[in-house]
Amino acid sequence: MQRITKKELLPLIKQYLPDDPIIVEAGCFDGGDTLQLSAFWPQATIHAFEPVPEIFSMLTHNTHHNPAIMRHNCALAAHTGTAQLHLSSRPTAPDEPFRAGSLLAPKERLTWSNVTYPKTITVDTITLDRWAEQQQLDHIDFLWLDVQGFALPILQAAPQILKTLRVLYVEVEFIEAYEGQHQYHAVR
Repeated sequence: MQRITKKELLPLIKQYLPDDPIIVEAGCFDGGDTLQLSAFWPQATIHAFEPVPEIFSMLTHNTHHNPAIMRHNCALAAHTGTAQLHLSSRPTAPDEPFRAGSLLAPKERLTWSNVTYPKTITVDTITLDRWAEQQQLDHIDFLWLDVQGFALPILQAAPQILKTLRVLYVEVEFIEAYEGQHQYHAVR
């Protein structure tokens, strides 16, 4: 398997999308990738999901100047309601939430990373199908999932809107980084 960089990925994806795509990015952290997507597709409408309140504040601060970016302070999930999210932090900044929070408890992630999971918080959740219905969207052009092992349950709970996708980008692992996580072969 050949690894491609994000710089190489977006031009590859561009050929499959209209000039004004509807993009959904889940697990967008502070908006760094969101801003790259917006720069690459200036006519896009981007829906950015980040469930952690402190990180959502960073996302809002970093993207507030861009009216094409719609921010959603909830997690895409397998059900609509609430769930426990395992907050991550780094040893160098133990009081600041980090980008590796997950709806799944950490497992092997703890053996190959210095990230810790000191607590859980309750976050709002919504299925992609329910959210699209609420937004009155009949399609999504590009779905970007960076959800720390929870991609497959999100996809399984979205049978209607998945039929409309042109491009799906999913972060997957080859180890069980989180308890009950589906790895590459299952997600594929």
